[in-house]
Amino acid sequence: MEITPVNIRESRSRSRSRSRTRNSTANSRSTSSTRRPSLGSKKSLSSSSINKITIIPTQIDNERSIPSVQVFLDNTLPTEFFKQDILALTKTLKISKWHKKQLNIQNLIINRISGALTNSIYKIEYHDSAQNLYLPALLLRVYGRNVDELIDRDNELQILVKLSQKRIGPRLLGIFTNGRFEQFLDGFTTLNKSQIRDEIISQMLGRRMKDLHYKIELDAKDYEKLPTCWYLIEKWLKIIENEYLPGYVQAKIDPKTIFFMNFQDYKSLIFKYKDWLFDKYDELEFSLNYKFCHNDTQYGNLLLHESFKPEDIIVNQGDSDEVNIKSTSNKKDSNLVVIDFEYSGPNFPAFDIVNHFSEWMADYHDPIKSYYINEEKYPTKLQQLNLIKSYIEYDFQYPSSNLKTNKKPQEILNDTSSASRLIQSEIEKLYNECIYWRPSVQIFWSLWGLIQNGPIKSTTEIENGTMEQGIDSTYNITTALDSIHLEDIKDLPVIEDGEAITSSDDDFDYIKYSNQKIALILGDLIQFRLFDKEYINVLDRDLIKYLNTDLFEI
Repeated sequence: MEITPVNIRESRSRSRSRSRTRNSTANSRSTSSTRRPSLGSKKSLSSSSINKITIIPTQIDNERSIPSVQVFLDNTLPTEFFKQDILALTKTLKISKWHKKQLNIQNLIINRISGALTNSIYKIEYHDSAQNLYLPALLLRVYGRNVDELIDRDNELQILVKLSQKRIGPRLLGIFTNGRFEQFLDGFTTLNKSQIRDEIISQMLGRRMKDLHYKIELDAKDYEKLPTCWYLIEKWLKIIENEYLPGYVQAKIDPKTIFFMNFQDYKSLIFKYKDWLFDKYDELEFSLNYKFCHNDTQYGNLLLHESFKPEDIIVNQGDSDEVNIKSTSNKKDSNLVVIDFEYSGPNFPAFDIVNHFSEWMADYHDPIKSYYINEEKYPTKLQQLNLIKSYIEYDFQYPSSNLKTNKKPQEILNDTSSASRLIQSEIEKLYNECIYWRPSVQIFWSLWGLIQNGPIKSTTEIENGTMEQGIDSTYNITTALDSIHLEDIKDLPVIEDGEAITSSDDDFDYIKYSNQKIALILGDLIQFRLFDKEYINVLDRDLIKYLNTDLFEI
């Protein structure tokens, strides 16, 4: 069953080169309310019609299931209708504490919250002081546009079910076609670009990553495919080549302005790097390195409880052969929560860790250059080792990977006179792996940005107003058995105009963001001796971004 818009069309003309941010939420990664559509007379879902829709349970385990319904929630509706639809969905999905109450939309409070990626995220509250009725807050997630080619929602749901079985992350409460309700984690707020640089919080994150990597089992089929990041990289390369490049050419955009070279040369370079990277591991046991990875450990996906105090977990001032840092305990680690598993799957832990390091360079709240990647903000060697040391020492696993080294694992065991030296060797190995995998992170998000931006239309299409299809004033809910026309339902309120809660279209420049990521890729590959900067236009060479590629001798 699906909900499809019908009737009135509204066209808008604008370039898609500046669209939604990775955050897709208010006050995060650059948002704007200036592009709300002129809605005119619109109708929304109604509780009388939505209650007729069949609920399909999604089983979590033998005792628990999550109600699911094939209904599309339009978060571009004016506030009154959006609230009405939310309440209707809470009843249909039988959300605990909500669905049995007679609720008034005037007492419903909706707040956009920051920290999301390709979604719009809302905190939903109900406060009725007259009746002393205060319902537990809900988190409403509405999936963003232009993400069908980025995210496999069926796979995401399977992962969320697996996490629910392990009691990891917020509880799923109800699922609809383009989103879901989740438990709202009271007292938790998203980290910011400054907090992730805190050495105590960074150590906590190292341990939380280790828990995720080693305590969530992979299925047998997960070992039969490429690492998640490379599976998606290859998929997205095909989409850009087959669907996007023709539009670039038609719009008279030279791909060199994005990739610093022809796309085919760039594609060849990516696969050259892939072969170089994969060759650093035992070919026959390559997939044994896979762990369950989040694959998007940016600070907006990290929540910290407001009661957390760093001094509560500082043990002493420890040291190792390379660094002298504080030692902390894991007794408060539950105060740090990782959310949003849209891109998660089997991958190398080094990808997760260096993805997080790469996010240190971004400031998605910058009012002018939210797309900009500041390479000077990349963590220092000491800051990287601070997290990596915490990761390795916690629930120590040997070997952490089968990265090829100058010595075989047994030789390392024989040569290490103490446990601390063995741990140090694993720290150095993972540090090197993070550098090797760093271009994979930038490739992944550069392609993501281009697809999230959407196809670039020609000037003619823009001038003719055919760039985007507007929304309709009425909706049809259809199933295999019948069709309910909501425009036939009586007594629905209709407003001529009102405040729209939009899907957060904004001025984030995905093209520039991707170009910044590609500048980082080339900087690493030049230093890896996989690419010669002489192939880049002289005027563009100063745009290449270079990060430290010094390695440990292992």
